[in-house]
Amino acid sequence: MPKSKTHRLPSAMLLVGGMFTAAVVLLTLLARHLYWTERRPSTGLIMVVAFDWAVAAMVVSMILVSLTSGRGRRTAKARRGRVTVELQESEPRRTTRLTGPGAEMAASADIKVGSRLPALFLYAASAGLAAFVIWFHLDGQSTWIGTGFSLVLAFYVGNWARNAWPRPETGS
Repeated sequence: MPKSKTHRLPSAMLLVGGMFTAAVVLLTLLARHLYWTERRPSTGLIMVVAFDWAVAAMVVSMILVSLTSGRGRRTAKARRGRVTVELQESEPRRTTRLTGPGAEMAASADIKVGSRLPALFLYAASAGLAAFVIWFHLDGQSTWIGTGFSLVLAFYVGNWARNAWPRPETGS
């Protein structure tokens, strides 16, 4: 049986936040490129701007949660040993197995949201995105498809805000 070790891992918020911050930078560069190269009205430009806006709002709300909320439960486990991976193909019906040395890792982080600030920020980001998208469309810069997609994304950011609202304590 493989040995199980607990390793000290960087905070999940730091890892995920770093990846999303890199995505914000790349999406901003893509939006800049599309702004200078696409003809107007554009579908892709407003979609990239809206997605960039939503991801940036998520990064800022993650930072606000980590600054204003209490620490939750964190677990991480890593296991090394012999593993088997199965690949099942439908045409032709066959199963391929690959066995050899491998590693398995699982981690989780539970954070109790203790402040309304992240939710309020997400509500503001949602309203700002919706206003920007409508202005961009009225200015003739985006198509109906891009505008519709971006407004749906603004709705989802508002839904994130609803889910980020702190829940009252329930006594057991």
